[in-house]
Amino acid sequence: MSKTIENPKRRRLLITSLAAMASVPLGTSLLGSQAFAADMPELSEDDPTAKALKYHSDATKAPRTDKAGTAADKQFCHNCQFVKSDSGALRPCQIFPGKLVSADGWCASWMAKM
Repeated sequence: MSKTIENPKRRRLLITSLAAMASVPLGTSLLGSQAFAADMPELSEDDPTAKALKYHSDATKAPRTDKAGTAADKQFCHNCQFVKSDSGALRPCQIFPGKLVSADGWCASWMAKM
């Protein structure tokens, strides 16, 4: 004969723990990367990755060429698919994680927003 012991405190702890773990992805998606954009530094043109990708904070000084059917003079960070914000002079970019790029800048990874 086996005796089962019910422990409501343990059951409550398990349910609360599962609910907390399930809420983590929701919380991170609500906060997103833009919530901390003010804490990120501006990308320097002297940064090794910026140099490798020919980043310029002023696109008119960049060695742009027509790309993907878009004229060179129409290519800017603010209309690139890798930039993660639609407003502000400095914006987060997927190519340069943890750094902000100039909305009027350009780099060789530029790709038209879809």
